[in-house]
Amino acid sequence: MTQNRQLAAIMFTDIVGYTALMGNNEQKAFELLRKNREIQKPIIEEFGGQWIKELGDGVMASFSAVSNAVYAAIKIQEACYYSKAFELRIGIHQGEVVFENGDVFGDAVNIASRLQALAPPAGIYVSESVHRNLSNKNDIRSEFLRVENLKNVKEPIQIYKIFSAGNEVNETNSKRLIN
Repeated sequence: MTQNRQLAAIMFTDIVGYTALMGNNEQKAFELLRKNREIQKPIIEEFGGQWIKELGDGVMASFSAVSNAVYAAIKIQEACYYSKAFELRIGIHQGEVVFENGDVFGDAVNIASRLQALAPPAGIYVSESVHRNLSNKNDIRSEFLRVENLKNVKEPIQIYKIFSAGNEVNETNSKRLIN
């Protein structure tokens, strides 16, 4: 078992309403999983990310650069919006992680997962560590939302919402697509 510690931006995505859909229309739910892979895998690779694994209808990916993780998240949300097939919630956090046997472990993984769960449909939530790395990116705007105590995380986390110049994807125009 080879372990490798490094600083990474961890991105979690989750399909909005997937659990309910699986209960109502299993075939459509599996079609969405396939479509989700078709959208996300090439975008994650395009931005130098590593597809770590699927967790049900969620995806975990790792990036060596925070800005690449955010650019990938924005492009994924835009692709989902234009596909009109489904919506995602996305959370991103940067921190030290342990890579072992193709998997990733550490607080950064847990925090990214918790941020994703808090994000609205079609939303991208990031931690302060991600926000700080975006300060010189004029085409990405982040907005402070609140400080949150996340389950099983020692310190409160400052949460920011990501916008992109000209990006139509945000919760104000989000539509429930898979009900």
